[in-house]
Amino acid sequence: MKKIALSRKHIFILTASAVGITVLFAGGYLIFQGIQKSKEEIIAQGNTLKAVVEALSAQQEELWSIKKDLDINQKSADKKSKELEKTLTTEKAKRTIETRNLEEKIQQAELKSATTESIRKALEESSQKKISTLEDKISRTNTYNVASIISLWRPIIANVECQFRYSDTGRLYQKNSGSGIAIKFGNAPSAILTNKHVITDDSGYGAYSCSAKLPDSSDLITSSDTRSSANGYDLGYIYINEPSAYLKTLTSIFPSLCSQKPALGDEIVVLGYPSIGSKENVTATEGIVSGFDGNYLVTSAKVEQGNSGGAAILLKDNCLLGIPTFVTLGKVESLARILDIWIAVDK
Repeated sequence: MKKIALSRKHIFILTASAVGITVLFAGGYLIFQGIQKSKEEIIAQGNTLKAVVEALSAQQEELWSIKKDLDINQKSADKKSKELEKTLTTEKAKRTIETRNLEEKIQQAELKSATTESIRKALEESSQKKISTLEDKISRTNTYNVASIISLWRPIIANVECQFRYSDTGRLYQKNSGSGIAIKFGNAPSAILTNKHVITDDSGYGAYSCSAKLPDSSDLITSSDTRSSANGYDLGYIYINEPSAYLKTLTSIFPSLCSQKPALGDEIVVLGYPSIGSKENVTATEGIVSGFDGNYLVTSAKVEQGNSGGAAILLKDNCLLGIPTFVTLGKVESLARILDIWIAVDK
């Protein structure tokens, strides 16, 4: 076989070609590997993207479901709101009608009240005129000395004050004041005859203690022995179990009681200690017998809380007619009540 002699040039070219082919092959392999790796990354990214898309789709479905629920709730709320608005409108109209009706009733009541007040004033004025006329007529015909009669009865008229204390603490919670009559019934102890509302508190409980002062004595009479009428009358008794010599003497003679029922128009004088009068001496107020009310006499003589419980004297017979009591019975009330003295005697 014939040998081919290669020159260095040819050998260099062949060597360079072999090296180039080797390099080219190696580069292609590396490129293939890179492409393969990129492909795998693209596939992984595609899978990730797919998962993201699926998650977004699920969220989108959930959002649509929530939106659907919200639409349903909104429709329900709108319906309830309309129903409530309709109810409120109906109630408002109803309240407007009721308010208008109430205003009309109030106006009618006010008109009726004004009419009643006018009638009351007219009746009171007419009654007062009749009383004044009758008093004037009587004053021109009386023959008795009022001053001497007052002087005779004055010593037995007491100024009364009662204290009310809590039983557990002894603390004072109320005071009542009024007038009374020093008197002695048979074998009973000496007593101050007064009103029930003087010796009882607003709840009907008896006084802790009561004191009485007579106009001609410096002694202060005190007692815890108080009793009131069990028959509902405004009548009370303060018993003095250890009376002074002065009180014994004063009550030793029983006062003259009126034995005959007074006539309408008879003059009387009320003796006591009204809140606007003197606390040291008796105050007298005059009037007439204006009417009759069961066991009470109606009088035009001024009686208020202070001189209630005192003495009402019938001037024509100079006798004890009864016990003034401060009450309000009805609206036409400038007239006081006097409890018949025989109710106290026959207790």
